Amino acid sequence: MKIYKTTIAILIFLLVSSFGFAQEMKAEKYENPEWVNIAYIKFKPMKKEPAMGIIANYFAKADQDAGIDAPTAYHLAYGDYDMMVIWEMKDGIETLNWKTTPDDVKWMKSMGKIAGGQDKAMAKLEEFMSYVDTWDNTLARKE
Repeated sequence: MKIYKTTIAILIFLLVSSFGFAQEMKAEKYENPEWVNIAYIKFKPMKKEPAMGIIANYFAKADQDAGIDAPTAYHLAYGDYDMMVIWEMKDGIETLNWKTTPDDVKWMKSMGKIAGGQDKAMAKLEEFMSYVDTWDNTLARKE
C-alpha cells in the first residue's frame, strides 16, 4: 500500500511538472498599465473634522487652481483607517523617478496663493499632518 501511494505521488508530480516545462516562458510587458498611489490614513482622535476642513479649504482648491486632477477619497466605515485616498499616476511608474514632480511644483505654488504665501502653505501642510496618526502608502496597478 505504501509503494502504491508513493508511485501515485511520483506520477502526479511528473504529470504536473511536465505541464509547467512544456510551455516556453517569454518576457511580457503590461500594455498601457494604469498605476495609482493609495494612501490609508488614520486620524488622531477628534482630528478628522479639522483635517477635512484643510482638505476642502486648501488641498482641493489647490488641485483646482493648479489644474490637477483631485484624488479619489473614500471615508472608511470600519477597520484600522479612517480614509483611503487614491492618486492616479498619469506618468505611471515613471512618477517614482521624480523627487518633486512638475505637478507637485504647480500644486505647491497654488497652495501658496491660497494660503497667503509659501510659509503659510507649509504651515497648513504641517497642521494637517499633525492631525494624522498613521499614514501608509502602497502602489497598485489597475487590471
